[in-house]
Amino acid sequence: MRRFQALAAVAAIVALTGAAEPLGSALRSAAATYYAKAGQVAIVAGRDTTMDYYDRLLDDAALLNESAPKNYPAQLWQQTIQVAAQLDLSLATQLLHRSYQPMAAIRGLGETLVRSSKDGTMQPVAIYVPSQYSASTPAPLVVFLHGLQQTESHLVAAQYLRDLADATGTIIVAPYGRGAYDFRGAESDVYDAFDAANRAFRIDPRRRYLVGYSMGGYSLFRLAPIHSADWSAVMSIAGSLLVSREPLVTTTMRDTRFYILTGARDQTVPTSYLIAAAIYLRDAGLPVTFYSQFNGTHELYSLRQIISQACNDMEHGVVRYPVGLTGASNLPEDL
Repeated sequence: MRRFQALAAVAAIVALTGAAEPLGSALRSAAATYYAKAGQVAIVAGRDTTMDYYDRLLDDAALLNESAPKNYPAQLWQQTIQVAAQLDLSLATQLLHRSYQPMAAIRGLGETLVRSSKDGTMQPVAIYVPSQYSASTPAPLVVFLHGLQQTESHLVAAQYLRDLADATGTIIVAPYGRGAYDFRGAESDVYDAFDAANRAFRIDPRRRYLVGYSMGGYSLFRLAPIHSADWSAVMSIAGSLLVSREPLVTTTMRDTRFYILTGARDQTVPTSYLIAAAIYLRDAGLPVTFYSQFNGTHELYSLRQIISQACNDMEHGVVRYPVGLTGASNLPEDL
């Protein structure tokens, strides 16, 4: 515990100074130590998780010197990648010393590990707990699935998402999701994170939501039906329902609310895919709401306006059936 607290103190100093180079040096130094002890870590976390986190420390160090994505304010971008790097440093230290932060003790932003029900390994989960959370009042819960080539730490590090969580008192849990694509092989990890959050915090069972972005937006249509009764609503951001996933979704989730979000200028996942998904769900008689950001791209930051609208609707149980939405309801094939 002392070692974890010491690392937290170092991270706080770096955050206050805003110095990218000291943080970069800390990341590279931690990566070297981590690599030297990777065999020991692999016993606890499994080979894939262990090596992915070694690579992540080096990627974080390199990212500190890269320019912000187009239309992303430079200062806000720097803040985001520094916060994410500090989360990754925290996690590396927990793995090295086998001293894990209790999820129930986290307030604000944090990262910990949850034991897998599948193979007993310790799997990473990033968490945000709003400052107003109190065990005396049941809180909403969002399990947030990250996109491809994105990490759970970078997802929750985004200030605008944490601001949304603060506005509604929502706890965000973002599982790592080991595996190459589509959270395959990580199904139990997602639900282990969900179960751990329900044990650690007082969660309102009527306000438990599965949200996914890009790859995660596709994956939620496969993962949600596994335990469909766990979810009051699901939100797919820049990810579509696929033909192969339609039967389980439409038969097991008829009482689940769906929120479908797209950027009209998305050149990675065509907005026509999400329009088709919204039309298909609507015509199948499921409660669905569709949102399109006229100047939105595939960047999550560019969709923050409709994300805010959709989160507000989801939290208040609002469904805005897309009665005027037209077009083909042909769902995309498997990707």
